[in-house]
Amino acid sequence: MGADALSEEQFTKLDSNLTAMLAYASSSNSVSSGATLLSYHGNRHEALISAFCLELQLARRKLVLRRYVTKQESLNAPRGRIAFPRQCYESIRRPGMIASEWVALTEDIAENRIFKAVLNLYRPRCSAGIRAKIDACAAELDSVVLSSDIANEWTRVRRDRLPDYYLSLLKLSEALIDERGSGTLSGDTLAVGEIIFTSRLFEKFISKEVAAVVSAKGLVTNAQSRGTFLCQDNANTGIFELIPDMRVVDSLGRTKMILDAKWKELDHSTKNRGVKREDIYQLLTYGSKYECKKLYLIYPDVSVKTGAGGHCEKFSATLANDVYEIAIVRVPMLGTSLGAASKLLDQVLMN
Repeated sequence: MGADALSEEQFTKLDSNLTAMLAYASSSNSVSSGATLLSYHGNRHEALISAFCLELQLARRKLVLRRYVTKQESLNAPRGRIAFPRQCYESIRRPGMIASEWVALTEDIAENRIFKAVLNLYRPRCSAGIRAKIDACAAELDSVVLSSDIANEWTRVRRDRLPDYYLSLLKLSEALIDERGSGTLSGDTLAVGEIIFTSRLFEKFISKEVAAVVSAKGLVTNAQSRGTFLCQDNANTGIFELIPDMRVVDSLGRTKMILDAKWKELDHSTKNRGVKREDIYQLLTYGSKYECKKLYLIYPDVSVKTGAGGHCEKFSATLANDVYEIAIVRVPMLGTSLGAASKLLDQVLMN
């Protein structure tokens, strides 16, 4: 919708973002890869591997995973403590050598062996540009021995001692090793495929993005929460159930924002901006019932003018002496990545 007026370059960006949106919205183990270049070589794993390499390098800048281990070796000079009775046998077998035992830090642990296994598994499948990123990560893990039994390494992982960013990397590693990564396709490569694209995908994508944005302020989202009704019949049974796409609530359960995502094309040249009256009525009903003054309608933006950066316009509405703030948000679908959508939602919701 609205894509007929786009240039070939803009249409390619739209195609890339829709495909990335599908991978992000359909994955239970989502990965932040807004700045990752998409594959133009028909390899559905390249964007995921690029994101994996980036996240692994960022994680290692924060914390290099190492553990203390006991090492034993025969040396020319003692190190640590002399190990008995092994020293007795060593003095007979190799006179002059000292059987030493000491404690040292090592990166050769299960978590790092799993990460290295992912790099080793996907390197032959990727193009030269992605292989360069893989090699850079592998060089940092040079002291890690490649495991011959990766399935056994998972039992040795100490999840209770890992920060969240390493737990996320392990989830992605498991998906990649088990060939369950959604991957990303883009460009003009022909392939046999079929996607049924509905408004539900856009709603789910927006829901996940909003949840990530508002979590910075200690808020959480309730997606399509049920159990609230507009009316009651004579038997006091609720009818006309209200199911907003998203409610943003605080720690006390109070509704701070209500958002409704619409997979529709807007027209800014009209007085109503292309927004249907029914959508505004519906949103105001939600706001009145949940006692929430901040209301948002979110649409995709594929217009030539604002499709790369998005657009937001705010209005006020008075209902029963209460003033409501209504924001019409157009999420950019022609940006170089979905990071443009995240940036706009962060600006609109956090200000």
